[in-house]
This record gives sequence, C-alpha cells and structure tokens, in this order.
Amino acid sequence: MLTALCGGFGNISFHEIRVPDPERYDTFVQAGRWYRETYYPLCVHQLLPDSIDRALYLDAGDTLVVGDIAPYYTCDFEDCFLIVTGQKYKMENGMPELFSKDDLTDRDDYLNGILEGLFNSGSYMINLQKMREERVDVLYYQALTEKLRERRQSVEEDKIYFGDQGLLSAAFIGSLKYYGYPRIYDVFYNPYNFCIGCYDFIDQKPEYQPAVLHFAGVPFKPWKADYPVFPERFQRDGGALRELAELKPQQVEYYFLWLEYLFLTDKVLKLLGY
Repeated sequence: MLTALCGGFGNISFHEIRVPDPERYDTFVQAGRWYRETYYPLCVHQLLPDSIDRALYLDAGDTLVVGDIAPYYTCDFEDCFLIVTGQKYKMENGMPELFSKDDLTDRDDYLNGILEGLFNSGSYMINLQKMREERVDVLYYQALTEKLRERRQSVEEDKIYFGDQGLLSAAFIGSLKYYGYPRIYDVFYNPYNFCIGCYDFIDQKPEYQPAVLHFAGVPFKPWKADYPVFPERFQRDGGALRELAELKPQQVEYYFLWLEYLFLTDKVLKLLGY
C-alpha cells in the first residue's frame, strides 16, 4: 500500500529497509517499554547509505505533516547528534539552560527528569554523519542501559527510562540541539513537533503555524474518535469510539484536519485500485 501510494503521488520514493536482527532491541523494550520498532531509529545511520548525512524521524502513527519542513530539515546541527523539540531546561542563575553530560553522571537529583526525556521524540532530526563518525551502535546503547540499571536498582519492575526519548536523552545529553534555542526558551515553541496535548496547559493557539502535528498527550488518538462519518478503513479495528466532546475545543480542529487528510489518502488509494 505504501509503495502504491507513494507512486501515485509521483514525487515520493518509498524504500523498504528491513531491520536485521530485531531481537537485539529487546533490551530496550524491557528497560523502557514500548515496542521493538520504537528503538529501530537508534541505529538508522547503519541502515541508510553513507551518502545520506541526515534523517528526519517521525512517529509513524500519530504525526501529521501539514507544512514546510525545510527549515527544520536543513538546520545546522552545530556538531550535535540530534535536533529536538526540547521540553526540559535546568535553571542556572535564574536563566533556563540546557543540561550537560555532567548532569547525568553527577546529579542524582536530575536523573529522573533526564530519563523521563529532555525532549519529545515524536519528531527529531538525526545527524547520521556524526553517528557514524562516533561509531554509535546497539552495543553503545546496551552498555548505557546497563550502567543506568546499576544506578537505578530500586526502580520498580526494572523500568530504567521512558521509551526512546529517555534513552536518547541519556545517550546524547550535552549534544542535543533544541530547535529555536537560545533565541527562544519557550517549551511550547514546537513548530515541528506540535503536541496537541499542550492545550491542557495553554488556552490560545500558538503565534506560529505548526508544520508537524503530534497527537500526543490527548485522551485518545484521532483514529478512535467518533466522527459524523467514520472512515471505513478503521471500522474493522472495532472497540468503542470516543466522543469528540472529551477533547479541548482547540484540539477538535486538528482531529478533523487528520480526518480530511485520511479521506484524501483513501481517495488516492481508490484511484490506484486499493
């Protein structure tokens, strides 16, 4: 279906890449929960050709690109491993600053916050060239997980960090570029990873136009909403649908935008014989 859809658009090439030895990622499933697939981007630099020096990661299920991503995609890494949507700062002399590598090793009071995630991983840029130069591999992440496990022996049920964002935060702390920082310090400035759940904390729409929507921090995902016309492709999933009234008024607009994109996609697929 993906191959047909991309071919139908005419300006997108779909390349299937199978991840070798997927069981190697089970260490991270145990330590951070979520599924194996969550952790495949950890070594994407080993899966893509050396001629590709950067990659944009997007959560496959709950992100929607609705604007121009060029400013994000072409942003200077400034020798950092990742460009991210920052969601945590530390206060130094009354000013918000980025966490450093020493904060992971020397500050036990910072540890929990770091391992919950310094950024939201729905969308981030990966510096493939630096990953290769520094020889980052699965063994690096596994060794880091074991070190963190030793420091957190009292953690219930052996959970070490929160998903991929906790692991990536620990792995590259001090080498994460917050998009927009230091010009902008606002944790709600996230044009390329606009979490719809932010309306639990703010009332007004942002002054910028989000280019990537992330349906995170919401009561339910958009494919579980009880729309006036429910998309046929999702009817087979079954389960109780959720009322749009559970959402904040500002969130409902984005759900209907998701629905519009879905019907447009289905229209293309139908033309292609699906």
